[in-house]
Amino acid sequence: MTIDAADPTPIANAPVSERIYAALRQEIMRCEIAPGTTLDAASIAQRYEVSKTPVRDAMQKLAADGLVAILPRSGYRVAPITFQAVHEILDLRAAIGPHAARQAARYATSADIAALRQIVSEYAAPLDIGAMQQVARRFHIAIARCSRNRRVVALSENLFDELERLLRFAIDFTVKTGEHSDEHTALVDAIEAGDGERAAAIETAHIRSSREFLIERLMTLGYLSRNEIQTGGTGRSAGE
Repeated sequence: MTIDAADPTPIANAPVSERIYAALRQEIMRCEIAPGTTLDAASIAQRYEVSKTPVRDAMQKLAADGLVAILPRSGYRVAPITFQAVHEILDLRAAIGPHAARQAARYATSADIAALRQIVSEYAAPLDIGAMQQVARRFHIAIARCSRNRRVVALSENLFDELERLLRFAIDFTVKTGEHSDEHTALVDAIEAGDGERAAAIETAHIRSSREFLIERLMTLGYLSRNEIQTGGTGRSAGE
């Protein structure tokens, strides 16, 4: 396919290397390209009907993001998911999420609250885990924006990108409905009431529950042992 065959997005008029970067990054984050997969510049160039130069530029950016490793002779390997990284992502999420909720209770406007409730209403529809994760991402990033702290927003966006990759790797994508809607409604209620401590507590409990579920899932898949959880070990990497 040509690069112009990609979905129309705000980057449609960006340089070819940027569009290749964005497309490959999305596929890596969604585990459409699996952790540990080996890629080569010639195949990617053929896929997008371009020369190797923009491909190399795109892969350099992906390497800078930590998503690929550069191999000799124009080869690349998609970074494995290491479970040291899992702990780091979850720890950072536990630090940022409650803070964002607490600050949102101070600064959220009535328009912000209406937007949050609109997102929560989307949980009523049958959703697979992929769609549910996208709703959750928009919800929590919207809360981060309510904090009026651009760095909190940027950190939250990066975290949810990494969480999406992890979740798509680890979780069976069955269709569910109504998942998390009650606790998210309670969180919005606390933010609307200006109760920052309750908002932070709800977010803390939500993150703790999600963490326990995810770690249990990784243990079931054999990528993390109970001993590694207790000792802080890294486990084996996805894709190895």
